[in-house]
Amino acid sequence: KVDEAATSARTASADAKKAVSLPDWLSRATVFGDVRYRHEGFYNQPHAQKAVVTARNRERIRARLGVRFAYSDELSATIRGASGNPNDPISTNETLTSDFTRKNFNLDWAYLTFAPGQSFGIRPGAAAFSAGKFPLPMFRVGELVFDEDVSPEGLSQTFQLLGQPLGPLDQVKLHGLEWTFAEIANQQDGWMFGGQVNPSLHFGGVQLEAGLAQYWWLNPDLIAQALSRNTTAFTASGAAVANSSFNSSLVNTNLLVTKSIQPPTTTPGRKPAAFTAITGYKSGFNQSNFTLAATVPNVVLAQPLRAWLDYVYNWDAATDDAHGWQSGLRLGQTKTKGDWSLYGFYEHLGQEATISAFTSSEFGTQGTNLEGPAVGIDYQLLNPLTISARSYFTNFINRPAGTTNPTLTRFQLDALVRF
Repeated sequence: KVDEAATSARTASADAKKAVSLPDWLSRATVFGDVRYRHEGFYNQPHAQKAVVTARNRERIRARLGVRFAYSDELSATIRGASGNPNDPISTNETLTSDFTRKNFNLDWAYLTFAPGQSFGIRPGAAAFSAGKFPLPMFRVGELVFDEDVSPEGLSQTFQLLGQPLGPLDQVKLHGLEWTFAEIANQQDGWMFGGQVNPSLHFGGVQLEAGLAQYWWLNPDLIAQALSRNTTAFTASGAAVANSSFNSSLVNTNLLVTKSIQPPTTTPGRKPAAFTAITGYKSGFNQSNFTLAATVPNVVLAQPLRAWLDYVYNWDAATDDAHGWQSGLRLGQTKTKGDWSLYGFYEHLGQEATISAFTSSEFGTQGTNLEGPAVGIDYQLLNPLTISARSYFTNFINRPAGTTNPTLTRFQLDALVRF
């Protein structure tokens, strides 16, 4: 009986282990994400002349949750959901308003990554190919050209040229970019074709990283046309045809081309009303982007000092407002409890330097044609909790007609938990 009891116990234990054992695929999955609460204030806002505008304050949240499944070092699949307006490509924030209604949670990333290695007789890490909707793959130091929340769609490739460091040269990466932003059934689609050379070096303890990129946009007018409520077509009665691609959430500060349409009179004595439609941008977009960052370790209280520069020039701009730049310093970094960081930068972004729908959502009033400084502080209160405060002080470079141009102060106070 004792033996029978022992055997029964072992059987029960084995059955219990089988019951709680996790499937193999789950052991290969990694969950990641973050939740952020933000108070944001806008003070001394620009406004139409003679209009009365008060300060604006709002509470916002952001939630992101992702899963990465790694079948091996050579193949992975990643999906991530994020809060925010699904029609806004540069923000995953939700404003707390609308009478406690539910907030959006959208598909933010969905992509495959293939990194052929030993199975194909290739040096591990030499090449990686991604396809789908993914995070920005190239080296960046800020949001001058692309907001960090932009999730491009299409293809990207990264090649690491060095198998080992070569003197002070640690690595050279080549990024290839083929992004599609508009699929049109009866005409040429919209694409961005580009790439970046991305070397990283060290001189003693100083780390340097740079990027030289080119972004060429095929049919960018399709983005501008999404700003128009109607197309250039009209019905038999002369009414404008609504634009099925209209997106009121896109930010625009670029110069636009519009067309005035006067439908013919089909009924005697009843002339249809004329209407206008946006047909494109005045500029094309073929951008050269240079980025540089230098990190010096142990400058103050064992904290590093990081300096950066970001410059963009649009070769196809319709005006002289074709360039933008940002330069800044950050002292410290936030990794573990008690860490801190102080930073500041200055930015000047000409009206036609970048596509305003994709640049930073947080700098001033958003978009291009802005300049000014920003300062901020981060503190790691707990290992997963970072408290941050920052302010942007911006003015228009070229004041829009009929609008005031005070120095807008945009203040943000954040609490962020990562996991």
